[in-house]
Amino acid sequence: MPLQQIITTWFALNGSNDESPSGVNDLRTGAPQFVGGLNIGDYFDLTEQEANEHSWTQIGILHAGRYRRVQIYSTATASLIDKGLVGFMVPALVPELNIVTSASQGLHNVRTVIFLNKVDPGKYCFIQELGVANVKMSAAGAAGATIGVTPATGLGTAGTTPAIGTLLEAATANATARVLLNLPVVQG
Repeated sequence: MPLQQIITTWFALNGSNDESPSGVNDLRTGAPQFVGGLNIGDYFDLTEQEANEHSWTQIGILHAGRYRRVQIYSTATASLIDKGLVGFMVPALVPELNIVTSASQGLHNVRTVIFLNKVDPGKYCFIQELGVANVKMSAAGAAGATIGVTPATGLGTAGTTPAIGTLLEAATANATARVLLNLPVVQG
């Protein structure tokens, strides 16, 4: 799908848990509506101000980066699809890039994404794939430390490899910290 030059969303990026790719359902039937401007795989780059403005502040403040519309794989571990956790590409669906799963079921460090909020398996949401992301950490870490992922939990782990990014601030266990993502750019 194409890079969108206009932010094509009517709601907070970190508040979507949608039945349809477009985020719009028929009011009577609840069936997905395919409206123009937002499809699975669409992505856009946001400045810090734009990301802040498209944040549901009760869930958290988003930061500058690339955001993409994806679907959560139907058999993903629901408890591992939550704010700040890391997810990966679905092994059974390679080369599908826009359906992602929990870290425990994905291809470790292949098509790494950061979940923005709690999402039910099978539903649609936005993920972050570049920029400054809020990553939930497994333990404390110092600013400047490289961050990897613990596949069983989806938590960021300081000092592990392969690295997905660098801590921009000191981190504490079971809290989110800002991480500058160092992931390959993926189109599709």
